[in-house]
Amino acid sequence: MKIFARQFPNRTGFTLVEVLAAVAVIAILISLIVPALTMVKKSADMAKQRAQFHSIEIALEAFRADFGDYPPSDDVGGMFDAYPGAMKLAEAVIGQDGFGFHPSSEFRNDGQADWYADDGIDEPLYLPDVDGYINDLSLTDDAKDALRKENLTIRKGPYLELETANAIRLRDLYRNPIGSEGLQFDPVPDRFVLCDMFRLVKNNATGKKTGMPVLYYKANTSNFKHDPADYSAQPDDNIYDHRDNQKIVELYDMWEGSVMHPMRPSNPGLDGPALFYRNTLNPNFTNPMRPYKADSFILLSAGPDGLYGTSDDVFNFNKGQ
Repeated sequence: MKIFARQFPNRTGFTLVEVLAAVAVIAILISLIVPALTMVKKSADMAKQRAQFHSIEIALEAFRADFGDYPPSDDVGGMFDAYPGAMKLAEAVIGQDGFGFHPSSEFRNDGQADWYADDGIDEPLYLPDVDGYINDLSLTDDAKDALRKENLTIRKGPYLELETANAIRLRDLYRNPIGSEGLQFDPVPDRFVLCDMFRLVKNNATGKKTGMPVLYYKANTSNFKHDPADYSAQPDDNIYDHRDNQKIVELYDMWEGSVMHPMRPSNPGLDGPALFYRNTLNPNFTNPMRPYKADSFILLSAGPDGLYGTSDDVFNFNKGQ
C-alpha cells in the first residue's frame, strides 16, 4: 500500500463507486424535481383556463345586457355544415369575422340574416367581399363601400379582446380528421371557435400550438330534466342538450367513451353524452336532479388530456361546492 501511495502521491480523481453514487444522487433529485415542475405547469395552465372562462363569462354577460339573453347554443345545419354551440359562442363575443356581433344576426351558419324583410332577400352580414353582399347590382362601388362601413358601425363588441380570445378558425385546427379517402367532415370550417389554454393542437396556419375548442351550452330554463341514466328518453326536455356540440365532439372522436379514439381511457358502459350529464350533475340536488349553472350556461374545456368527458375536464363551475 505504501508503494502504491508513493507512485500516485497527488491522485485527485474519483473512484467508480463515487461516480456512481453521484449519478444516483442526481437521478434522485431529477425524479423529485420533474414531477414538481409538471405540477407547477399544470397549476399554471389551470389558472389560465379559469381566467379565460372568467373573461368569457364577462363577455357573455355584456352580450346579455345588450340583447336581453345569452346567445343560443343549439346546433343548426347538417352533417357537413353544422353550426354548433362552440361557433355560436365565438360569433356572439367576437363576431363571425372578428369585427363584432351584428344585431340582425340569426346565428346562421352562412353568416346571413333577413336585413330587408320587405323584399325577402337574405343579406350576408359577414362577407363584405363576396359579390352577393349587395344583391342590387345597380349600386356603385362607392355605394357598396358605404354600406360596408355602415355594417361595421352597427356591430356590437367585440366583447372579448381579439388578442386574448384565442379564437381560431376550425379549418386551421383540423383537416381531414376522419376517413381514409380525404373525406372532409368539417362543421363550417371558416368559422371561429374559442380554444382553451391547454396547447395540444398545432395551428395549421401559424404552426404554433393552441388548445381544443371551448364548448358552450345554454341552459333551457323552461325545462327540468337532467338525468345521466335517462338523458336520451326525451332529450328536448333536458335543461342542457349534449347535442349542442356533438358535431365537433364526434368529428374529432374526443368523447372519453369513444371506441375509436386511441387515447381514450377504458370506461365501458358509459358513452360520451352520459358522461356529459354525469359530469355536470350538481350532487346537492338529486330529487329532482339538477345540473350546475341551471339558469345560465356551461363552458367546457377538454382539459390537459384533450378528451371531453374525462376527470380532468374544466368547467366554469366548481364541483362539489
